[in-house]
Amino acid sequence: MRHGFLAAGLAAALMLTSCGGKDDVQGKTGEDITAKSSASDIGEAYINEMTRIADALETVDDEASAKAAAKKIQVAVDGLNQMSEELDGEISGVKGMQIFGGRYAELIEVQGRIATSMIRIQSEHPELMDALSEEMDRLEN
Repeated sequence: MRHGFLAAGLAAALMLTSCGGKDDVQGKTGEDITAKSSASDIGEAYINEMTRIADALETVDDEASAKAAAKKIQVAVDGLNQMSEELDGEISGVKGMQIFGGRYAELIEVQGRIATSMIRIQSEHPELMDALSEEMDRLEN
């Protein structure tokens, strides 16, 4: 089990990274984001991808569900990383406030879901952490 998984996941929830495909997400995703995207679109895409991760983690209770969740997390992480590359450090403190200022409650809620699920999995099913941590560790800083 990787000890850095929890820290990486929590850090990922606090970072603006990138997003992925739209298989089960309504609205903007990371692949929709460009350097010219509005703060609203960036915030929507980020929260959608983080929600995809939270949703996937909440389904984990055995090896099969961990593998399925890892695939969903992979899509979200790919999208988050793509968004991060596209924005290439273009997020200033002011734009960051614009992105999340109106969505602060949603951001906190999804971060809490991710943290709660990761803690649950680590305590109830520590043997499943390796499959999940491989994908979560791919989040770029």
